[in-house]
Amino acid sequence: MKQWLSHHIITDRREQTTAATDLLLALAALAAIQRLHVGTSWRRPVWQAAFALLAASGLLGAVIHGLRLSPALRERLWQPLNLLLALIIALFTTGAVSDRWGARAGQRVLPVLVGVAPGFVWISRRIQRGFLAFIAYELIAMIAALAIYADLAQRHQLPGAKRITVGILITMLAAGVQTSSLELVVGDVPFDHNGLFHIVQLAALPLLVEGVRAGLLTDDER
Repeated sequence: MKQWLSHHIITDRREQTTAATDLLLALAALAAIQRLHVGTSWRRPVWQAAFALLAASGLLGAVIHGLRLSPALRERLWQPLNLLLALIIALFTTGAVSDRWGARAGQRVLPVLVGVAPGFVWISRRIQRGFLAFIAYELIAMIAALAIYADLAQRHQLPGAKRITVGILITMLAAGVQTSSLELVVGDVPFDHNGLFHIVQLAALPLLVEGVRAGLLTDDER
């Protein structure tokens, strides 16, 4: 086992911490799926699917950052990872639309948003620093969702909307960290911008999950 690890685990400690925080994010997402197993709302499987894709992206990210891979294989693995991330945004936006305008509106936009996701992957493959395209795509979706949940919170129309709003703000902060060159050493453990991005996102996750759960418990399809 030690021999296998020595040959396959990357030695860069920043990449190691990025892989480890990717795994933590995957575990947190799996816990979120169970936490959201409440009510009978149409929104429930949408949110659970979003967190299932987040878990899958965390596992794939851990492979990309944690294992010694050929440049060609690493590049190929980024494509399904980008697709997973785009689908997460599509489902998150669908959940926001459903929370604001009801299940029928969510059901109408879901195939459109999911259909756009492969287009994002296509664009990200054809421009330099394609992950920045995802960050821009994420920010546009998060700003729209932020407006929706801030309005719902202000109107007191959805239990948990305030927590989701704060969670979105932290997620947007995480996206900012991702695009920076920020690095931090805690003790003797180094974190680059990717690892810090995951940590900030981990802080947002409980707020998002509990906010969504509070809305699902109302079982209100509006």
